[in-house]
Amino acid sequence: MEDELLFEYCELIEKNLPVDHKFFLYESQIKIVQSFLGLAISEARNIEKIRQMLDILDTLNENIYDNDTVLPDNVRKSLRREEKEWVDIEQKMDNGDKYTAYLILASSNLRIALSYLVSLSADADFSGHIGEYPIEYMQKLINMINNEAVGNVLL
Repeated sequence: MEDELLFEYCELIEKNLPVDHKFFLYESQIKIVQSFLGLAISEARNIEKIRQMLDILDTLNENIYDNDTVLPDNVRKSLRREEKEWVDIEQKMDNGDKYTAYLILASSNLRIALSYLVSLSADADFSGHIGEYPIEYMQKLINMINNEAVGNVLL
């Protein structure tokens, strides 16, 4: 009975995995990102942009379960234009802006989720499910979230 508590069923590969497996850590990080984006929405600034980010994240996460689930062309093209911007966290947080803080927390946690996803893509059990598509666009989504945070502070 005690051993059963140390494992959890993974629907993606249809088998039990240790509760501390990278797949479950990835899923937890995605939930954290969704929560921080939800908190950013609660600040009532650029709500449609944040909802778009949530939709992108949901689509990329769903792509792991169903490779036919992809971003619409216009969203994919706009994400490709997102470049990494330098973010001075200390300067941005001096004014105590919660919206910016939530976005930076979301992007930082998405980076952790992405690192788990990259690691999982090299795992034989997961490599058939995790392609380059969600990895590439999650990197771009991180840039999009950070750019929104930087843009908000520069306004």
